[in-house]
Amino acid sequence: MYRNQLDQVRRNTSDLTERAARILENRRQKAMIAEPPVPRSTLESITEVVTPVASAERMAERVPERMSELMPEALGEQGSAEAIVLAELRPAFFVTDGGIDLADAVEADPVLLEAIRDNEAALAKACKGVGRIDLINHFSLPYAGTGFLIDDTLVVTNRHVAVEFAERLRSGYRFRKGRFGAPIEARMDYRRFLGDPTHLRAEVNEVLYIARDDEPDFALLRVATQPEAPKLDLLGQRPKIDFGDPVAVIGYPAEDGDRNDQALMAEVFRGQYQVKRFAPGFLTDRTDNGITLMADYSSLGGNSGSPLISLSDGSCQGLHFAGRFMENNYAVAADVIEAARRQVITHIVVSMQPFETPVTDKETLRERKGYDPDFLGNGALSVPLPGLKKWATDAAPVDGDPNRELRYYNFSVIQSATRRLPLVTAVNIDGAQAVKLKRKGRWRLDGRLEMAHQIGNTLYASNPFDRGHMVRRRDPGWGPNAQDAEIDTFHYTNCVPQHEDLNQKDWVGLEDYVLEAAETRDFRVNVLTGPVFRETDKHMKHNVGDTDVQIPEEFWKVVAMIDSETGRLSATGYVLSHGPMIRDLVESVFVYGNYKTYQVRIALIAEQTGLDFGALTKADPLGEDLPDEAQFTMVARPIEGPGSLLLSPPRLG
Repeated sequence: MYRNQLDQVRRNTSDLTERAARILENRRQKAMIAEPPVPRSTLESITEVVTPVASAERMAERVPERMSELMPEALGEQGSAEAIVLAELRPAFFVTDGGIDLADAVEADPVLLEAIRDNEAALAKACKGVGRIDLINHFSLPYAGTGFLIDDTLVVTNRHVAVEFAERLRSGYRFRKGRFGAPIEARMDYRRFLGDPTHLRAEVNEVLYIARDDEPDFALLRVATQPEAPKLDLLGQRPKIDFGDPVAVIGYPAEDGDRNDQALMAEVFRGQYQVKRFAPGFLTDRTDNGITLMADYSSLGGNSGSPLISLSDGSCQGLHFAGRFMENNYAVAADVIEAARRQVITHIVVSMQPFETPVTDKETLRERKGYDPDFLGNGALSVPLPGLKKWATDAAPVDGDPNRELRYYNFSVIQSATRRLPLVTAVNIDGAQAVKLKRKGRWRLDGRLEMAHQIGNTLYASNPFDRGHMVRRRDPGWGPNAQDAEIDTFHYTNCVPQHEDLNQKDWVGLEDYVLEAAETRDFRVNVLTGPVFRETDKHMKHNVGDTDVQIPEEFWKVVAMIDSETGRLSATGYVLSHGPMIRDLVESVFVYGNYKTYQVRIALIAEQTGLDFGALTKADPLGEDLPDEAQFTMVARPIEGPGSLLLSPPRLG
């Protein structure tokens, strides 16, 4: 290991003493300022080399008696002089639209300069595939670091870069929540040149892999295609470069005044940050059995995720992941990244294969009677399926049922043909006859529907979405067909993709709350449930087999029962929402971004979904109408347990 970066430079620069003196003399000549005395030991410590004493003596003969004459006024400390030397010997060149700008290569190592000039085309091409990972909606960071293409739509960066905008789920990854609850968005910008306001952007569509803490520091991102940004050649074998071989990193160093001296950084990086740079140097060491490479190029924090490339051919030899300013730089060897890439991509490809989804034969389902609208009673106590209104022409045709109703044991589904998801589900629940059953269901398609009107496992095979039951598996599990009724809930017609972060604790327990309430007669309820379909729902991206599926962001539920005291119908409405439906009805705008269960007027659900709930709106204890003004707590009541429910209907005279 080395004491600092200058020690590494010293090893690779045989004439460091002479060149350091020349660099400082040139700076003094430019400054033309007299300076206070500086101890001779200062410059000697900078230019000390492991060469014969005679060499140092010859240098001393050429050095003026007052060493301070070699340094401008501001440079009274050794660190400042080191920065000047490193700024010349290990510059961080600006990258422009025309390539690598070598205009200020005054004292840069001739070996490095020769390699850059000899392979200018290959190195300039490598620069084009490197981008700045810009962030939108992040709380504080304009960008997270650097990344580079290793395939047409595959970018590699560091784990510690990716976790600034993404996080691991139980299966897969998601973008973190940022300002005002909105997801953080990330995009590559392959330009970001000094003084050039133009951009070359590509959205980060998906996070494929973030390495664990005990793995090499890397992450893989799926990005939109950008033809003008070519991929870098990632070396698939142990890097052939050895100690002293010329390399460079390409990236976007960021100012870091909290950990580094501002004056030193300003000297090395010319006071310009967050723009594309090409920083050459030499390989200095290998550690961890060749997994980690060390080199003496100049870098800062924004270089995280930069490619370490060979100056001989532009091939990617490693992934820069750490560095301490003016001390050491570290990179994960390219063969390690390539091996991990192959393993991750192979796993992704296998998991994304469209699995064959079993189909329940339509004849098997003929005997199902479905949801009973008179389960609570007839006449004024009957609870029919909601009227479809604008959705009437969108209900998917059902073989053997002119009403387009998919009937199962104790529940029914109306399927949306265009969205290929359930529009409405309705279940009869008899708490007194409920049977505790073991989970036996296996997800299946329904043979009574055309395959074009439903979605199978391809929608869920390669993303963090859960299969969200609309009718809970336990709800229809009562009576003589209890086990078959529960199995019926495992049809994809009863399933909507839901994010894992949905707060469903109170949502899924609503039926239990109502069944156990003192107001409920005979422990019987009807539950109507469905997603809120909007044109603005986001489309699934990069999903094998089902690439044009819009994912609902909110869900509604209507629970109907007979009030034990009045004998009348009581119906209550609920939404699982993160804001869009109720943000004008709640006291705090900061509800946006947080999923929570609310009790709302059924009239509001009807308005938002376009469904007709008929007499249920009149049986709503919150009232039939949507008043222009009302107390927030009476319009959207957060549900946190049984005590939050308002079940009693309005008392009539």
